[in-house]
Amino acid sequence: MTALIVGTALAVASLLYVLYPLYRAELVPTTRIAHPARNQQSAAVDALRELEFDRQTGKVSDSDYEPLKARYTEQALAVMRAGKRRLRTIARVCRRALSNASPVRIFPIFWERRKGGW
Repeated sequence: MTALIVGTALAVASLLYVLYPLYRAELVPTTRIAHPARNQQSAAVDALRELEFDRQTGKVSDSDYEPLKARYTEQALAVMRAGKRRLRTIARVCRRALSNASPVRIFPIFWERRKGGW
């Protein structure tokens, strides 16, 4: 009988522990911030897909398809190249920062704890 009471108490305590975050009052839903370059890239690629679909269904003639495809392709490539340049810049800044960094500057909390002893 004692084992049943202890088991039930542990089950209820575990359930409360798991469900507690769902009932906290300070939970606020956050919105995901969309990256503008990613939106531009997906818009350009979506335009190409839409154009290809319209051509296959016969809504766009072959004579209209070629200049539109060239224009949308150029737009997509320009957005992708801009994204690569941005990534290269970020990588260069990170490499420069890490080349001048020491573990003490990167992980100050760890070193403070280590210095004072555990």
